[in-house]
Amino acid sequence: MAHLTVNKVSLTEKVLWSKLRAAHPPIKLQSTLINIDTSAFLDLETNNFSNILTTPASKLGHLFYPTILISILLPAYRFILKDYHAFLALGPGGTPSTFAGYLRVTYLRLFTIRDPFQPPSLALPTCPQGSYLSRLPQRSGPRPVTAGIAPHRQLNQKCSPDLHRALRKAFHNLAAGYPSLLRKGNSCFEKHGLALFLSACAQSAPPDTAAHPTPSHLNPTCQDTGEICHLHASDSSMHMTLHPLDAALVIASKWGERHPLAGCSIHGKRLLPSGFVMVYAPREESEITTVMEIVKAGGWWVGGVDLGKAEGL
Repeated sequence: MAHLTVNKVSLTEKVLWSKLRAAHPPIKLQSTLINIDTSAFLDLETNNFSNILTTPASKLGHLFYPTILISILLPAYRFILKDYHAFLALGPGGTPSTFAGYLRVTYLRLFTIRDPFQPPSLALPTCPQGSYLSRLPQRSGPRPVTAGIAPHRQLNQKCSPDLHRALRKAFHNLAAGYPSLLRKGNSCFEKHGLALFLSACAQSAPPDTAAHPTPSHLNPTCQDTGEICHLHASDSSMHMTLHPLDAALVIASKWGERHPLAGCSIHGKRLLPSGFVMVYAPREESEITTVMEIVKAGGWWVGGVDLGKAEGL
C-alpha cells in the first residue's frame, strides 16, 4: 500500500510539472558567462523530489544516527574539557596535574562524603580522650567556596601575599619554639608544601588494637609520619587531622570543613582519617592566632602534645 501511494504522488507531481511547463515554456538564457536551460532544471528538481519520497527509511538512518551520536558526544566532550581545566586550575596537589590524575580524581568522586559540614562521629574510646579546644570565636561572614578532592582548595576569600607570609612565619615560629617536638618538611599527603610534623608523643600509645597497631603516634596520619598539618601556597588554607570534638567545633564555628574523602575507604583501605579537615585561610592578621590554635589542636590529636604547655615536657 505504501508503494502504491508513493507512485500516485510521483504521477501527480509529474502531471503538475507538465502543466507548469506548458503554461511557461522553457526559456534559454545565453551569455558569455551564463547558459541555463530551465527545462533541464525542472526535470532535475522533479527527480530529486521523487528520490526523497522513494528513499527507504534504512538509508535515511545513516544520516540520523550519526547526528544523534554527535549531539551526545559533543556536549560530553565540552563538559570533560571544562572539568579537566577546572582540575588543573586548582594547582598542584597530591594527584599529578595530568589527564591520568584527572581520571583518578573523577573515580574518587564516587566515594566522597555527602555533607562536608557534618562532623565525624565520636567513636569511643578515643586517645587522647578529651578534645583540645574549649572554644573558638565565631568566624564572621559566609564560608568560602571550596572545590576539588586532590587537590582540595579554597576558591575565594584568600589572604593577601603579606598575610600569607605572616602565616608561614607563624608556622616557623611554632616549630622553632619546640625543636624537640616539632619538625618542618614537605607534606606527606601532598608531596610538597610546608608541613609540620610531630616528633614525639606526650602520652603512651595504647596497646595493640585494630585501631592502633603499635603506632609511634597516638593517631597516625599519613604513613605514620606524624604530620600535623600542611599549608597550601595557592590559597593559604590548611589540611589537618583533629579530635572528633575539635573537628565538630571548627566546623560549627565556620573555620573549616571536612575533606570530601575524610573517613572514606576503597576496597577496605582508609583514604583519609575521619577527622581530616580543611581550615580556611585567615583574612586578617588577627585570625592567624585562631588558625594557629587549631594547628595546636592537631598536635594534640596526633600525639597527645599540648603545644600551649609543652615547655615542661
